[in-house]
Amino acid sequence: MFRSVGWIMLVLAIGAGVHFALQGIIQSGDAEKRKGPDMAKLERLQAVDPARAAVVRAGMDKYESICRLCHHRLGIGGKFTPAITGRPEEWVAAMLIAYRAGSQIGPLTDLMAPWAKDLSDEEIKNLAAYVSTL
Repeated sequence: MFRSVGWIMLVLAIGAGVHFALQGIIQSGDAEKRKGPDMAKLERLQAVDPARAAVVRAGMDKYESICRLCHHRLGIGGKFTPAITGRPEEWVAAMLIAYRAGSQIGPLTDLMAPWAKDLSDEEIKNLAAYVSTL
């Protein structure tokens, strides 16, 4: 009996090791992707307008944490979510403010409103600045 428990423990340990190794590979791949076009744009902006670059960077960080899941890394949307690439900064801010206020915008309001309800004015400004660069 103890031998079978030992084998089970070994198999579980190997499985956990493989899981964490794959997670590390996936996360490092995501880090590499973030060094792509977004970071290049940000570096160019930093050179000419450091204050604006800070706003865009804050927006990018927020986007990565709450928006990317549905709207994709490039803002192209998904099967059930709209593309936001190419939207002007003012439009993005107005939409986020409307969602935050509880306005019924369209059929996806119930999906979007919970994400917007806790955004501060500054976070909305930052997100709008970033999305306008996509």
